[in-house]
Amino acid sequence: MTTSMDVTGLPHPANRIPVVGDVVGTSPRTPIQDAMRMSRELGPIFTRSFFGNDVVFVSGADLVAEVADEDRFAKHVAPSLARIRAIAGDGLFTAFNTEPNWQKAHDILLPAFSLQSMRGYHPTMLEVANRLIASWDEHVDRRPVEVADDMTRLTLDTIGLTGFAFDFESFQRPDPHPFVQALVRGLAHAQAKARELPWIGPILNKGADEQFAKDAQYLAEVVDDVVRQRKESGDTSTDDLLGLMLNAPHPTDGTVLDDTNIRNQVITFLIAGHETTSGALSFALHYLVKNPTVLAKAQAEVDALWGSTDKPQPTYEEVGKLRYVRQVLNEALRLWPTAAAFSREAIVDTTIGGHPIKKGQWVVVLAPMLHRDAVWGDNVEAFDPSRFDPEREKARPVHAFKPFGTGERACIGRQFALHEATLLLGMIIHRYRLLDTFNYELKVKETLTLKPAGFRLNLALRTERVQAAPAAATRDVTRTAGRAKQGTTLTVLHGSNLGTCRAMARQLADEGEDRGFTAVAAPLDEFTGKLPSDGPVVVVAASYNGKPTDDAADFVAWLDSSTDDLSAVSFAVLGVGDRNWAATYQHIPTRVDARLASLGATRLVERCEADASGDLTGDIEAWSDGLWAELLTRYGDPDAVVEVDSSDRLYDVRVITGPVTAALDARYEVGPMTVLANDELVDVESPLGRSKRHLRIQLPEGVSYRTGDHLTVVPDNPSDLVDRVAARFGLNLDLVVAINPRQKTRRAIPVDRPVTIRQLLTHFVELQNPATPAQIEVLASCNPCPPEKAALEALTETDLSLLELLEQNPACQLAPEMFLEMLSPIQARHYSISSSALLKPGEIELIVGVVSGPSRTGSGEFHGVSSYYLSRLAAGDQLRARVDPAREAFRAPEDPATPVIFVSAGTGLAPFRGFIGDRAAELAAGKALGPGLCYFGVRHPDVDYLHRAELEAAEQAGVISMRPAFSRAEVDGVKYVQDRIAADGDEVWAALSTGGRVYVCGDGKGMAPAVREAFKSIHRSHGSGDDQAWLDGLIAEDRYVEDVWAG
Repeated sequence: MTTSMDVTGLPHPANRIPVVGDVVGTSPRTPIQDAMRMSRELGPIFTRSFFGNDVVFVSGADLVAEVADEDRFAKHVAPSLARIRAIAGDGLFTAFNTEPNWQKAHDILLPAFSLQSMRGYHPTMLEVANRLIASWDEHVDRRPVEVADDMTRLTLDTIGLTGFAFDFESFQRPDPHPFVQALVRGLAHAQAKARELPWIGPILNKGADEQFAKDAQYLAEVVDDVVRQRKESGDTSTDDLLGLMLNAPHPTDGTVLDDTNIRNQVITFLIAGHETTSGALSFALHYLVKNPTVLAKAQAEVDALWGSTDKPQPTYEEVGKLRYVRQVLNEALRLWPTAAAFSREAIVDTTIGGHPIKKGQWVVVLAPMLHRDAVWGDNVEAFDPSRFDPEREKARPVHAFKPFGTGERACIGRQFALHEATLLLGMIIHRYRLLDTFNYELKVKETLTLKPAGFRLNLALRTERVQAAPAAATRDVTRTAGRAKQGTTLTVLHGSNLGTCRAMARQLADEGEDRGFTAVAAPLDEFTGKLPSDGPVVVVAASYNGKPTDDAADFVAWLDSSTDDLSAVSFAVLGVGDRNWAATYQHIPTRVDARLASLGATRLVERCEADASGDLTGDIEAWSDGLWAELLTRYGDPDAVVEVDSSDRLYDVRVITGPVTAALDARYEVGPMTVLANDELVDVESPLGRSKRHLRIQLPEGVSYRTGDHLTVVPDNPSDLVDRVAARFGLNLDLVVAINPRQKTRRAIPVDRPVTIRQLLTHFVELQNPATPAQIEVLASCNPCPPEKAALEALTETDLSLLELLEQNPACQLAPEMFLEMLSPIQARHYSISSSALLKPGEIELIVGVVSGPSRTGSGEFHGVSSYYLSRLAAGDQLRARVDPAREAFRAPEDPATPVIFVSAGTGLAPFRGFIGDRAAELAAGKALGPGLCYFGVRHPDVDYLHRAELEAAEQAGVISMRPAFSRAEVDGVKYVQDRIAADGDEVWAALSTGGRVYVCGDGKGMAPAVREAFKSIHRSHGSGDDQAWLDGLIAEDRYVEDVWAG
């Protein structure tokens, strides 16, 4: 337990007893509160001795800033935390820094806490919050509620359902679930071991140790059963924590979590996901009842949002508007951070406050005393949420608030916890009068976390509330009329790891298109050193632990070192962050904004600080209004700002030309192409055969392509699907309707003329997209049938479409117009061209895997919209499409003598068939070819070996060496392409050693990660050094290139 740190000169408690140490005046039940008392007496750094082991405590803001330096210190798993490893193993919370599973699990699970994921969890959080409200309603005017116990029930059910689809049913049970009882006993025992006397303790506690072992075994068995059931269900989604653990590969090396680590992570999240949040809620309620002025202000905030609504059902965005409620929670966490202490270990020889500390030695950060440092102002014991007003937060040192730890290993789920807590706290104070009839005096109970012990409240329903303001008044929108000058380019660049900023950038680009700009959305790295000066640049960026996101690292590095004159560049920055991560909040957006300005670029509007822990949507909307006003002022067409027609004409005449899909085609820039042939490539009579079609398509005059390019197709919905919509709503498909979008947005259907309902449903809308949680809520609200309504309300997510849900719930009274509002415009689909531009310059070919199978409702057949559409086209039919260029990295080498290795499975063969055609043309022209290996995975050589005769002929001619792998007809243990690659290790290494390039096309979820592992194994056998670094080097040099999609 010793730190071995030189404690000479550090203050320590009086009355130290030899051998035993500093135990006088302390209690084994209140170690944190004892340490707080000593900190008040001894100062911001002191030492305590326990049976000869010294532990150093730090709490001063300046000292904590030092140990928060990630270049000098890292997380330390202190003995008190290490004891929990008997339950949680190498989970995120308890893993040692040297254990690889921490980083692997962190990277795999990080998407579970993205903004999109948080939105997905919200309906379940609301469902469980409603359970607590229903339970508390039964206590109104009758009996008190046990606050901490009920908060634990709520937070445990929430993490169980959102993370693992497991319902503890805590509010339906008189006693806690057996799993919870075992978990609580196990945690209590682990903490009790910290108080165990040496030598004699293990003897006295033998029975408790045996019970702990039984509890640990039981916890493991329950979790293993949950995991087993998920696996057996066939569910391969990654929509929750368990789905990510089971099915998501590591974003870099493609590896997955092993079963033991999955169990450890599940238990870790169940511990951390309910213990800390329940404590924060309990303390917040305590301080609210003791501070009526604060409570009144918080209730005014929720009343302004929900008014007299009896049981509001807050949306995700509404929770973000509860800024003062969030401040209440933060102030409660300041006074009593439920995870009250964390340890930091020196990773280099350094100092703390001038005291030396060697690499490997560690200290304990005492968060409650850090939160009472002088930087928090006067009267630090007072409960004052205004400490978290934005201006005061900005003025405070960034490392002064640490309720969730610090650095990369801080709590990964803090935003989850705070959203859940804000939602519930807002609902409670809106509904109830909180009656402190017992005149409760705070007594803090210490276990793994802190909670108010014995805290009870009586409840009464509130009868007087402030009326909510009308929704229309919540946002004062000022729009600048007009459109951009024709040809003005708007470049929207994003820095995004989890997709949030990327989605925002694309949305801004779409809005720019609606305002007349030619908009481009791209990663920041694509514009490194080449920011455009012919139009505005908008940067949408986040930070990752204070560093640039993966797609912005090169750009930021360039910007930091650049001396370029950017005076011709005009820019705006939208920064996205979470204010709870104060140390790194808005770090990269701020840095980019300041650096662009310092290099002479013109700032169009002030940087936006969009806070994911606050009203993110409101922040962005308000900033966007100002942005568009400024952009149209600077770049607008003055003739388009105001259109005044002073003529006395009765009519405006608009000439409509082209097909009924003209506006849709213009959006996607597609035109008609003619099908020359459409043939089956697979023996579909075989049980192993899954249809794959070979389409030959004539290019229009003036359209060309390069080998490896893509064809983008806009499909039509099948007639039977359209007929089902008509049957459900009783529609006359030949009825003509006029669709006039009321908003300029790409979310609206692009239609420029009246159309029949048949045309509308066939050409313009997606009919098979899964219904979203919000759409399910709408269906439930429109359903007067209690059983159907209840079933829909219980449904949080589904693979079924709106139409399928409507067919299953015939009582639903959704109007056809509302159905149309809920549908997305039909999307274009992308296919790799499978022909050679050298052999067939005026004709392209496709390999299309036809998606079909049993209906998702259990009756009939399901068909993928685009593949089914393409499969039914006949010679002479036309489709609407365009040619899109492939990435330059995915082109064949300019020198045909360069060795190439092609790897694919199924329809992933498409671009390589084109490359092989190019090699044949080059060989016929007398050019020397380098070695060419084509690894191709299919099921059976006699069933789905696509273009077999053609490829075998190319092999006979010396164009390529085919290396097929048959998953249902193994040869010498080779089942998949990765097996064949590994078996050919010597030959593959020889090709790579002479400058060879690797191309991978196909399934990015299963095949591509396995192929990467196969190449790394070859390097381990033939090369030297780190295999991942070697592969990363190939990728950086564009010698290992993937064109893959989610499988």
